[in-house]
Amino acid sequence: MKRLATRAVGMVVVVVAATAAAWLLFHALRPNLFAGESGTLPSRLWQFLDRAFLHFDFGVSARGSRRPVADLIREGLPADVSVLAGGLAFGVLAGVGGGIWCARHPRGIASRIVQAGAMVGMCAPVYVVGLMALLFFGEDIGIVPFGIGIPLHYVDFDHSPGGWLGALIVPWIVLGLPLAGMCLRVMLGEMVEVAGEDYVRSARAKGLTERAILRRHVAPAALAPTAMLAGAAMPLLLTNLVLIEKVFSVPGIFADLTASIGTSNVPLVLGTTAVGALLIAVTTFLFDVLLVWLDPRVRLADR
Repeated sequence: MKRLATRAVGMVVVVVAATAAAWLLFHALRPNLFAGESGTLPSRLWQFLDRAFLHFDFGVSARGSRRPVADLIREGLPADVSVLAGGLAFGVLAGVGGGIWCARHPRGIASRIVQAGAMVGMCAPVYVVGLMALLFFGEDIGIVPFGIGIPLHYVDFDHSPGGWLGALIVPWIVLGLPLAGMCLRVMLGEMVEVAGEDYVRSARAKGLTERAILRRHVAPAALAPTAMLAGAAMPLLLTNLVLIEKVFSVPGIFADLTASIGTSNVPLVLGTTAVGALLIAVTTFLFDVLLVWLDPRVRLADR
C-alpha cells in the first residue's frame, strides 16, 4: 500500500511537471508568442499551473474553432480513452495468449508463424498498417470484397453502441499490434526461463499435469515482467494513438496535435500535453497495482 500511495502522489507530480516543462520550453524557444505577458517567469508559470490544474483553464485555441481548450478536451477525451484502452487490452491479451500458446508448442510451424507475425507487428508502422487495412477492406473504398467493410468514420457510443464498436475494432487491433508483439516475446522468454526453476520441477515430480503447472506456476510468474513491459510501453502506445486517430478519423483531442504544433497553437499543445501525461501516469499506476497483485515479492518489499 505504501508503494501505491507513493505512486499515486508521484502520478500527480509527473503530470504537473510535464505540463510545466512544456510551458517553459515554449517560453524559451518561442518567446515572441508571449510578448504581451507581464510579470516574472516563475509568477507566470505559477499562474498558468493554477488556472490549468485548479480551474481547468488552458486558455482558448489559437487556431481553428478558437474554442476553450477545456471544452475540446471534454469532447475529445472519451474517444481517446476508448481507442487507448481497447488497443492496450488487445495488445496485452493477444501478447500474453500468444506467448502462452507458443510456449506450449515451442517447435511447431504454427508457433514460428505466430512469432514471425509478432515481429512484423513490432516493426511495421501503425499508420502503414492502418492505411493498408483501409485500402484493402475499407467501407466503399476497399479493393477486396469482404462483405463488411471497415467504417471510415467514428461513431459516438451514445449514438449507436454497435456502430461505436464496429468503428473501433480495427483501430484497437492496429494500435495494439506492436504491444502484442512485445508482450508475446517477453511472455515466451519468461515462461521458458521459469519452466526450469526448482519449484516447477518439484511440481512436475509431484505428478501435476503440464496444464496445471502452466496455469498455477509458470504463467503467473511470467505475467509480472510482461505487465512491467506493458506499463513501460505506454509512451509508445500514446504516440501511435496520434497516428491512429488521423488514419481512422477518430475525433480525439490528439487528432489535431501535429497541426497544432505546426501552427504554434500553444494552448492546445499544452492541454494535450497534460492529457497525455495523465493517461500515461494513470495507466502505469494501474499496472503497478496489477504488479503488486501478481508478484508477492513486491508486496513483501512494501512491508
